[in-house]
Amino acid sequence: MKITSQISRLALTGTIATLGLPSFADNSSYAIEEVIVTAQKKAESMQDVPLSVSALSSNELGALKLHDSTEIAAQVPNVQVATPYSDSQPAFSVRGVSMSDFSQNQSSPIAMYVNEVYKGVGALQALQLFDLERIEVLRGPQGTLYGKNATGGAVNIISKTPELDGITLGDISFGIGNFNRKETNGAVEISDAENAVGARLAFTYAESDGWIENKLPAAEDPGAFRDYALRLTGRYQPTDNLDVVLRVSKSRSTQDNGYEVYATNIGSGGVGFFTGYERTGLDFFESEIDRQDGNSLDNNSTSVTINWDINDELTLTSVTSYDEGDWVTREDGDGSPFNILHIDFGSEVTSIAQDLRLSSAFVGNFNFLLGLYGNREDLDATMVQRMYYAFAGDNDASGTLDCFEDFITGCRLSNSYNQVKTSLAAYFQGSYDISPDLSFTLGLRFTKDKNEIKDYRADLGYLDPATNTEIFSAMTTINNHQDEVTDRNWGTRFALDYALTSDITSYISFTTGYRGSAFNGQAYFDVSEITTAEPEEVDAWEVGFKSDLLDNRLRINGAIFHYAYENQQFLDVTPNFLQVLVNADRSTVQGAELEVTAIPHPVIDVRMGLGYLDAKYDKLELRGLDLSGNDLINAPSLNFNAMINWRLLEMEAGHVTLTLDTSYTGDQYFDAFNNENTRQEAYWLTNMRMGFQTQDEQLEIAVWVKNLTDEEYTSSILDLQELFNFDYAHRGRTRTLGVDASYRF
Repeated sequence: MKITSQISRLALTGTIATLGLPSFADNSSYAIEEVIVTAQKKAESMQDVPLSVSALSSNELGALKLHDSTEIAAQVPNVQVATPYSDSQPAFSVRGVSMSDFSQNQSSPIAMYVNEVYKGVGALQALQLFDLERIEVLRGPQGTLYGKNATGGAVNIISKTPELDGITLGDISFGIGNFNRKETNGAVEISDAENAVGARLAFTYAESDGWIENKLPAAEDPGAFRDYALRLTGRYQPTDNLDVVLRVSKSRSTQDNGYEVYATNIGSGGVGFFTGYERTGLDFFESEIDRQDGNSLDNNSTSVTINWDINDELTLTSVTSYDEGDWVTREDGDGSPFNILHIDFGSEVTSIAQDLRLSSAFVGNFNFLLGLYGNREDLDATMVQRMYYAFAGDNDASGTLDCFEDFITGCRLSNSYNQVKTSLAAYFQGSYDISPDLSFTLGLRFTKDKNEIKDYRADLGYLDPATNTEIFSAMTTINNHQDEVTDRNWGTRFALDYALTSDITSYISFTTGYRGSAFNGQAYFDVSEITTAEPEEVDAWEVGFKSDLLDNRLRINGAIFHYAYENQQFLDVTPNFLQVLVNADRSTVQGAELEVTAIPHPVIDVRMGLGYLDAKYDKLELRGLDLSGNDLINAPSLNFNAMINWRLLEMEAGHVTLTLDTSYTGDQYFDAFNNENTRQEAYWLTNMRMGFQTQDEQLEIAVWVKNLTDEEYTSSILDLQELFNFDYAHRGRTRTLGVDASYRF
């Protein structure tokens, strides 16, 4: 009954979005633009790709005003993003396949690529979205076409590249908003067509005051940020068959006053049981936190992409990359004015990768792609957790500090380690046209992953109440532990693609997904906590269709899928604060997506998507409890998105365009126990942008609002009831608004 009611509401929303719009007309002067993607490592129409893929164009990204990678999911069915570490580490979930582990050393089952360069751990993923050609989101396991395996999907971010047409062009924009927001973005491109050389320099900068009001006297508001990024792209074509692109980028994100945890579901006695603090008198977007410290995330990246047309039929592509990431966060983990849980964590990572592939463009029925891939990721991580410093001392008058009796009160837990991951792979995908209407695709992949953990050290320290100083190491609990694990995996994919008519194609595919073994990065007391999670694997069936109808004014794409999901990796935070990396034995995920794009009138285009998920654990026993039948983490049963662009006013000087977008996320759980306190109820987010653009499209002025209704929701929740008497959560952003002005030349 509940699901039926929700579907009815979603259908009603889609109807309202098109009420009052002109009906389809017999007019061939307007049509949906062809979307060119590289989902299969070659430029082709999205409608020709036999897999579930969504794409956001440069214009759509501008209309949605996306700032960083955590906002990508807004207009993509069956994709969610959680922010356990705020915007510093997006945790993607695609069709219920997600990562519920806030350790710094884990790679997501959803692979992120920027210009074909794999971004593995969180310290490499918090990227500002600027000067982009498009974003592609691939749903389902990826491997036979990609350098890195992924059990859930892939997010491809593609930036703009110089055109080498001899034209100098650029753009600049400025914006202001509430919370004292200031931002500027721009790019300039120059090229020499005769010598086939060009360069494009793009940048972005944004800053804002905190959007959470801190009610403590003389305290700064948390949530303030300052971000910037630069990207220099050089391109050289010495001959018609050789194209070389060099990209160098740098980005930095800082939060001067910290990123606050929202203490919710506080039990009797208040945060920490004995403080009596229950957030009395505070609104959702208000706080009283005592700790304010800086957070920062720095990324540096260099890549070289070479495309060499050996002849008319064969192309050799090389993508070489080097990445650096430096991430530090110091947070008030209890969300209160008491020092109950204060957490520091940081990581430094370097990643080197080489992807080499040979692709064909034969005139005949058969074509292929053959690739070799290598990656080495070297990460150093540290973490410090300070617990119950507000009550540090000998409270029971036993003559011994409480820390050495309960290992909690006044204790300082810390760990550090080095992790080195190497991945080597060979992959192949070939397609054969059985007939003009039917083609067959076969993919194979062999992967060898090695994961080494080195110098794993953990210490128990404490706060000395007599001097109010921290003792970093009173006892070493784990001393330079070493371990390694090697995995080997064969991956497969096959697909049949059949053209039902000239406007409608269908496909059926089977794909296997794999994610390598992982070490627990949250061990503090004993070496036995450094558990190793087994590789997770997915066997995925998918049946879909793609259609362009009504003279390309209506596009309807859909898919249904069924996953057999084994050994999903996630972190279990136990009541005594042991944090153990575990596997869920077996799960079943099934569902569907439907995406509709329409141009009912030359001045109106509409985009809608609907996703349905039924994601359950078939076999999972945790802490002696049988959790079989529970919902998977971050897997809402229903999600919906819609966007309408309407050129609502034409004038001699220019035109006015209105963009409205909305997204619905159904009920979801943030832990495998499906506790009601870790359940986020369904919510809607709606955004608006209205802009005036001159007829020559050089000048544009726009006003925008994000989270128009000021929806109150949480983006992640962690159950800390047993030890701290509250749940550790992060809020979604409050309403923001502003005005932008841009100029193109």
